[in-house]
Amino acid sequence: MNLVIVTGTTKGLGAALYAALVNDQNNVVIAVSRGIGNSVDGDVSETMSSSNASIGADFGDVVSVELAFNRIALHLSGIGKHHFERAVLINNAGVVLPVGAFDQIDGEGLKNNIHVNLISPMVAMRRFAELTRSIARQRLIINISSGAAKRAIAGWSAYCAAKAGLEMAAQVAALEAAVNDPTLAICALAPGVIDTPMQSQVRLASADAFPDVERFRAMKIDGMLRPADEVAHDIIRLMASGKLTNGGSFDIRTLV
Repeated sequence: MNLVIVTGTTKGLGAALYAALVNDQNNVVIAVSRGIGNSVDGDVSETMSSSNASIGADFGDVVSVELAFNRIALHLSGIGKHHFERAVLINNAGVVLPVGAFDQIDGEGLKNNIHVNLISPMVAMRRFAELTRSIARQRLIINISSGAAKRAIAGWSAYCAAKAGLEMAAQVAALEAAVNDPTLAICALAPGVIDTPMQSQVRLASADAFPDVERFRAMKIDGMLRPADEVAHDIIRLMASGKLTNGGSFDIRTLV
């Protein structure tokens, strides 16, 4: 059996990943998302089978993420799952907003972006490493990244900074795991441009806030956005391929 934890499953790539993963009866799949239940109470609702679960968490709130992982540990204990061949965390939850010039975005929006895209994924990495150390033979953390982690994009100062920070955090954690936790691999994976609600938000931005908006609108019109379910299946194949090695920063277009 494999354990797969996916964050940000309400819509987009996360929803597509969850839908594909639960079709494999060799997987125990746990969705962690703001759109599920009551994150304060750690509400859990069983889905698809007695082993799979959906757990509420607000990635803008570190305490909520901690509570969600407490619930994951309780769920695994409750279903009697104490050993897995492979455990995978797909750190997918993310937000692009606020979009705008760095001297015009509000502080609360900036704080939420950094929490959702950087701080909470780092907390999830730590909790996953602790949770799975004794219950899985092989463990993998995939941090969903972006080309914005490596290329400055006007209007995206928060998103670019957070994704770049997550890539560096993953590299540091991978360096440490290579010495102290050799069954754990940590990597970053940029999934390319996907047809998701996040992309819809980007296309609604004004040219003043996001000078590159017309190029993103053209990509939608020209059919250059990949369907989320196609990208999800590519990621699932890569999980089993051995290509997502410790410390790597990958672009899905070079691997598939």
